[in-house]
Amino acid sequence: MAKKSKVGLKVPTKNEILKKYGGMMRLASETVESNLWLPSTFFALNYTFGGGIPFGKILEVAGEESSGKSLIAYNFAYTCQQLGGHVIWVDAEQSWMNSWAEINGVDPERVTVLNDTRIEYISDAVADLAIYLRSQLTNNEPILLVIDSIAAMDCADNIDSKMVEGKAEMGGRAKALYKYFRIRSELFYRLGVTQIYINQLRTALNVGFGKDNTTTTGGAALKFYASIRAAFYSGRSITVKQKGKERKAGKLVTIRLIKNKVAPPRPTISKCPVYFNPKFHEVGFDRCYALEDVLVENDIIEKSSGGVYKFKGKTLARGEEKFQKLLEDDDELRRKLLKKAEINTIGTTRKKIVALTTNLYPVDGVEYESFNESEDEEEVEDE
Repeated sequence: MAKKSKVGLKVPTKNEILKKYGGMMRLASETVESNLWLPSTFFALNYTFGGGIPFGKILEVAGEESSGKSLIAYNFAYTCQQLGGHVIWVDAEQSWMNSWAEINGVDPERVTVLNDTRIEYISDAVADLAIYLRSQLTNNEPILLVIDSIAAMDCADNIDSKMVEGKAEMGGRAKALYKYFRIRSELFYRLGVTQIYINQLRTALNVGFGKDNTTTTGGAALKFYASIRAAFYSGRSITVKQKGKERKAGKLVTIRLIKNKVAPPRPTISKCPVYFNPKFHEVGFDRCYALEDVLVENDIIEKSSGGVYKFKGKTLARGEEKFQKLLEDDDELRRKLLKKAEINTIGTTRKKIVALTTNLYPVDGVEYESFNESEDEEEVEDE
């Protein structure tokens, strides 16, 4: 009987490891972070998210109807353009209107709109657009991709088949979305493409008592790939009295953070005024709402039991309404307080971009696979 010999374990050298895996590994201390965040004009939301949305990361905005989901996307589109960037808007719901975009401060000249609902086609189109735009924006300007909405998208097989043929497959959309995120996530991260995916909140069945009974459409892929997930809940209407009649001007919206991988957990923003009617108020979120809470919570502003607000011992205002108005009207004071609270704004992001001397998102060497090519390869492997 042959004698078994033990084979010694060969310890690879550092050079061998670098030669074999050098392209995909490095020390964490050598990682270069851009520290660039796309902010909104809603200061409390920027604080809640940690600065806005980091370049290259994903925000999922899930909510009930008429809860401000599209409005917050328009708001981020506005700030993207203010920073010299470009917006890609996938209009799967066929709801884009230039007039409404302009009311929200968005310039249609710097928005590329895609009208399709097939995930496979959208995947390749946004990849090509992102590479083209990044080749044009060489000074680290933001690129924002908005998908409006996940609920309106589906796989090509389900959309292109006739209802009577019964070819639609359960789970087809979830599979297509999983593949979309799997093959596009790294590309968008390398190109610094900030992404907003608008989704619906729906009621989940068979949920235990006391547990969250809300769920989102499109499967679990977006839940895992998103760095920030926020749920928008619609409240009572805001009315304005005009000519003896009550007119609807907006709604009170509650914003709850479901997930945040880029900042510490922050409190829910409750009953935030959101205005939809330009006749009665500037459209969008009240930018200074809940800012008082943030400033008091971080000990930047002192609030006495009598409702007196002080900054560095100096009295600013008496009463919440007067303090809110002061924040709105006094630009210099507001900027000082925002800087003290380290709340990101368009101005601070612009300074960071201008200070950068290198292009953090070069397109040289960037490769990506077509959605259909990826599908063909998987079919071959399955066979």
